[in-house]
Amino acid sequence: MVIGTMLIASVPLRRLLKRHDIQVGNKGLAAGAVGWGLIVGGTSGSGVILLSLLLAAGMHGTAVIATDAFISILMGAAKIAVFGVAGVITTQVVAIALMIGAITLPGAFVAKLLVQRMPVHLHVAMLDAVVILGGVVMWAGALR
Repeated sequence: MVIGTMLIASVPLRRLLKRHDIQVGNKGLAAGAVGWGLIVGGTSGSGVILLSLLLAAGMHGTAVIATDAFISILMGAAKIAVFGVAGVITTQVVAIALMIGAITLPGAFVAKLLVQRMPVHLHVAMLDAVVILGGVVMWAGALR
């Protein structure tokens, strides 16, 4: 519930800070990344937190998509290494991971094409909606 609340609150807070010309600097982004790193290791659906951080850092458009994709690849590689060392990676796990990757990878390229054709304010509004929806989903999961 705390993570969901923070996600929902991050959208109006980011807009308020932008209105007053206050941007998250490198130190704020680093602190947010540490918090995100702790959360991503223990929860699912924490990608919306990363979107919120990138938007707060002033990124938009294809920069958000490319950065999110790159970080997701790095995090995936780190998780594979950890699970590999722990000895829990089986042939079935590898097959499922490859299928998910094959399905997901083209999505980044489709997203890039879409974002290149839409105004920045529309893309940011869509990402804000995704962040809020992520917070609502986390709330719903906590209330079950």
